[in-house]
Amino acid sequence: MSDLSIQNVLAQRNNYNLAIPFVETQQINPFYKMSVSLLYVDTDERASQIFKVGSRSLGNNRWEDLYSLTKPFLQRLATEAGIQFGPGAGDVTKMDENTWKASAFGAIRLPDGSVRTSNNFKVIDLATEEKKYRLAYEEKAERGILDYKAAAEASKKYPGKWVDTGQTNDKGYPIKLYMVVEQERGKYIENSLLDAMTQLRANAPQKAATGAILRVIRDLLGIKGTYTIDELKKPFAVARTSFSPDYNDPMIKQILLQQALHSVGNLFGNTMPIVQTLSIPPVEDEIPADVQETGQPQKETTTESHQPTDRKPAQRQQSQPQPQGASRVMTEADRAADFCCDKCGVVVTKEVWKYSCENFGRPLCYKCQRIVKSEQRGGQR
Repeated sequence: MSDLSIQNVLAQRNNYNLAIPFVETQQINPFYKMSVSLLYVDTDERASQIFKVGSRSLGNNRWEDLYSLTKPFLQRLATEAGIQFGPGAGDVTKMDENTWKASAFGAIRLPDGSVRTSNNFKVIDLATEEKKYRLAYEEKAERGILDYKAAAEASKKYPGKWVDTGQTNDKGYPIKLYMVVEQERGKYIENSLLDAMTQLRANAPQKAATGAILRVIRDLLGIKGTYTIDELKKPFAVARTSFSPDYNDPMIKQILLQQALHSVGNLFGNTMPIVQTLSIPPVEDEIPADVQETGQPQKETTTESHQPTDRKPAQRQQSQPQPQGASRVMTEADRAADFCCDKCGVVVTKEVWKYSCENFGRPLCYKCQRIVKSEQRGGQR
């Protein structure tokens, strides 16, 4: 059992309980790999992985018990096989006072790469179930209670006798049944029916939901309804197709990287980086050396032909705008002539001039208003 390849499992299929019909393939998608795992059933009744559903005759007064898999083990098989259930699987709808209906949808990826789906439902009709229970208890009261646990429980409540059937079970023990006396049979039927229907009414929605899901699991995995003990002693071989690409392949690496970036973009958004351009004011022309020393420019000693050349720096200085943010003392003539900012000298509209005077006490442009507001808040912009 060390090599659980598909070929070995198929070659020794008599040693396994195949959970799904294997399809042997020569080539599988390079992005997927196939794995086979084994699940063993604990046949001890205290493990609650199987339950008895009946018996079948082997001839010569010998009977063989039949068992079915419980919900916990079926769910283990579904998990191991990778069954995916659709949204709303097991949702229950109350049709009327006595009817509950649940549906489930599941899918599984088969070893050949294809996907198999199953859609099933379960209906619990309390009126129909009550009729079934009544017929079953009437038959037990007339022919005897064969199940040992139920017979032992009935022997404590109702008078009767044990009858040897002359048969043995698969463990070699004699099979006996309990016969309730005729006078107590009606009471046995009604009380047993009341107990069964009380439990069923309380658990009808859950039973319908569980039944729908388990039907989907049995359908997708090909699980039989009953097994013998000898069959359950063999492990269940479950094949599963899983995504496992070759990470050494450069093309696959590139595909996975693109997919990862796409996923991150869907989560945080594909935004371009913000580029902010800062404007730096031009450096003012240096003050001539003769002005720095004396405070007055020296007389011009150049010829007339050089005078236009000497005037150009002065003209450029006069036409150069004053840097933004520099203070300037406004005269009444300036204010009368135009609406200007008292801080930087920028011409503003009448509405801006009026708003600034009312709120800041002096005319300011939009930019200087923001600077003043920032200074009033402590420099926090």
